Amino acid sequence: MNQPIEVVRAFYAAVAQGDVPSVIAVLHPQLEWTEAEGFPYFSGTWTQPQEVVDKLLLPLMRDWDNFSATPDDFIVDGERVVSLGHYRGVSKATSKAMCVPFAHVWRVLDGKLKRFNMYTDTLLVDRALRSTT
Repeated sequence: MNQPIEVVRAFYAAVAQGDVPSVIAVLHPQLEWTEAEGFPYFSGTWTQPQEVVDKLLLPLMRDWDNFSATPDDFIVDGERVVSLGHYRGVSKATSKAMCVPFAHVWRVLDGKLKRFNMYTDTLLVDRALRSTT
């Protein structure tokens, strides 16, 4: 798994399978992970792989049924990978479904995911989680 796109694909596959050890295995120990400001799970830049589990993956499992982050296309430039795709899921609190496009910008270093930046319409995600529109 030396190619940056392979590392990114491994991350999405591990998330889809709920394989937390494999998620952690592809994250760089000196991580820089930033969710989009306004996203329900945004809390600044995370610097430890376990933070991705505790502050993102576990809350996603808590709040959503059938949550998925599915990349539809990739743009690769050296160690940088951009994935374009969609978030899907049904809010456990409201039973509202969502399908929201995303762009993820990854930087791979030493065969691990070193940097992540997320771009999405956070309002659509928030609306699905709340009982009012």
